[in-house]
Amino acid sequence: MAKEPIISRMSIGGHPIHPMLIHFPVAFLLGLVGADLAYLYTTDPFWIRVGLWLAGLGSLGGWFAGMAGLIDLVLVPRIRNLPIAWIHALLAVMTLALASFNWALRFHDESGFDLWYLYVSLLTAALIAVTSMLGGQLVYGHGVGVHPEP
Repeated sequence: MAKEPIISRMSIGGHPIHPMLIHFPVAFLLGLVGADLAYLYTTDPFWIRVGLWLAGLGSLGGWFAGMAGLIDLVLVPRIRNLPIAWIHALLAVMTLALASFNWALRFHDESGFDLWYLYVSLLTAALIAVTSMLGGQLVYGHGVGVHPEP
């Protein structure tokens, strides 16, 4: 842990907004892999609709959470000076671009399901794992967004 915590500028009552918002998009985008596999197993069109919604809500929620993280990255010099913060941000943008692409593929395809949806979902899930690991390192290793006790 860093000697002195790095306070988030985007916080409510000392609680950083980015970590509050990121859990749902991560859950939606990881759940998308399950929905794709469920469709392959059952061929029930219900799972195609679930996948469309998970991809869309995961992408939209991720962009909102990312904006909160970006504001901290840009406005807090101690965060801005951490190379790991920039790597985390770059991977997050790549992940969100891929997730948004996945949603766009599904949104414009009326024919049903394509294996590419699953491939993109799996790649997105892998990027989420790496990006989340770096985010955890920022919090637990560098004290980013940690509110000191009085």
